[in-house]
Amino acid sequence: MSALIRLANRLNESAFGLERLQRNDELIDVLIARLEKQLSEGSRTEIPGDLQTQALRCFWQDLQFTSLKEARLVSFGLCVPTHSSGSCIMDDRSRFRAVIDPNTGVDQWLNDARRYRRCYQGLVRSYFEYDAKSKSASKSGRENWGDLRDYLKDRARYTIHDSLNPDWVKTIHRNSQLFSTDPCTPYAEALLNRNTETVNQICEQLGIASASWFQRDLILAQIRQATLKSDYDFSELVPRLIQILSGNPVLRDAGLVLVLDRYARMAEPTLNQVLQNAAVSWWGNPWLPSNEMRWGGVKATTREMVADWLKKEFIEAFFTKLAEDGVGDRRRMNFWIRYSKLMSNVQVALGQNALLSRDKDFLALREKMKGLVTELSTSDGSNNAFVMTFGELVAVEFSGKGNALYGYSSSRKLPFDLSQPVVTTMNARNSLKQDKRILKMSHTDNVKGHDKWESYFEETFKHEFGLIPKSVDHKKALKKYQLTSEPQTAMRLNVNMDKVHIPATNVQTKVFSEPFSESLFNSFAELNHLQVEDLRPKNGNLWVYVIQHNTQVFQVLNNWGFMYKVGKGWWKQ
Repeated sequence: MSALIRLANRLNESAFGLERLQRNDELIDVLIARLEKQLSEGSRTEIPGDLQTQALRCFWQDLQFTSLKEARLVSFGLCVPTHSSGSCIMDDRSRFRAVIDPNTGVDQWLNDARRYRRCYQGLVRSYFEYDAKSKSASKSGRENWGDLRDYLKDRARYTIHDSLNPDWVKTIHRNSQLFSTDPCTPYAEALLNRNTETVNQICEQLGIASASWFQRDLILAQIRQATLKSDYDFSELVPRLIQILSGNPVLRDAGLVLVLDRYARMAEPTLNQVLQNAAVSWWGNPWLPSNEMRWGGVKATTREMVADWLKKEFIEAFFTKLAEDGVGDRRRMNFWIRYSKLMSNVQVALGQNALLSRDKDFLALREKMKGLVTELSTSDGSNNAFVMTFGELVAVEFSGKGNALYGYSSSRKLPFDLSQPVVTTMNARNSLKQDKRILKMSHTDNVKGHDKWESYFEETFKHEFGLIPKSVDHKKALKKYQLTSEPQTAMRLNVNMDKVHIPATNVQTKVFSEPFSESLFNSFAELNHLQVEDLRPKNGNLWVYVIQHNTQVFQVLNNWGFMYKVGKGWWKQ
């Protein structure tokens, strides 16, 4: 055993009586300084459990300290239950007041920094340990915690010694905001930038445990700090915020409320796939009654935003991925996307192919559709049905080609029950195809004076059901996607750009990081006057014919997975 350890043990047994040593000898001063630093470092301070329990029970009974050692043990143990009943000093008003009493409490050593700070250090530990915001915290506990915070702020100056100050004391004085009503915000910006050095040092020096309210509030402080940023800067931080919350299930709901509500306040809250996936994964489908409480913390407009994102994703998936031939019907998809905001509910009946597929995309899709899926029991396992509710109208579309739209009235009893497997045999039990329909409309052009079936459907919905899709002002809604053409004299591309990668060196191009979607692409092409030809229904590609060189347009297309073919344009499967 080293001389230093033996000295430490003897001093501990004598109630840390360092002050009684003579400080004339320079060597002893050095030993004292090293020892006190070791004993005072926050994260390394060990408190004997049996001695602390004894000290706590004595103080609980007598309401006064008989020694500095007892005061120190009690200061570290304000949150420690003194009896089997679970009572602790922090939850008891009179006993807490006795701890900080000027005459019989820890303040009796106030004018001797080296003694007083042994108690102060323990009070700091108790301050970070007690969770005043917990539902289990008592009323008196919350009041005592607030008084302790103010006490620590006021008494911090008494921990300073003229010649010797441990690192934890220096940390206290460099971070006085720790004892304010907003202790975490000053560190939020650095943490958002992944700079954890200061916070790590604070936690180590003051012995702040990972379960402390401080660690929790640091996370929420980062979320709040991010919500104060511009729309662009905030949207860039969303993946990081979701990552932070993913590892903290206790804070997940409160943090997600802040992120979702802030995103909904953006000028143009376009689909954020990361945010949507997190919200649906954690809280379920936003329009299902069974998830009402989970979504109850966000504003109604926020909930509608996510619901609309999800409906559009389901529509796109249904008319593309769930299509009978794998190519899909993008005309139907684009038509129904315009009506997504009017849908109060959507449900899906899946055939055996989609219902049993182990493909990762199908697995992810079924997970998002949880609570909305039923079985479509037919001999054709590739067929699926999409059921949309618009007030009185319940519209049923099928993925198989040649199927008409069936419409039913929700004011009457529906002839099918989607909580049970459904079929498509006409008028069969629980069939989606019934004579009791109020609509049957085929997707055929040149019908009843309409060149396109879309205009016929739209007119019918408008006049018979009052359904008018919200017109989209592309120039306003997608203003940030409008690109300024480069000068007419710009050099035309004459190099092979197959699979070329254009580095995102232009800051403006960062706004085009949203994932590719049909609706976003269509709006982008229209706004920038691009010539587009979709040959995918004929087993071809989606083409963008670019005559004039435009680096920004090329950047967006490249980000969306398009490849360049010399002399023709950009293509995507």
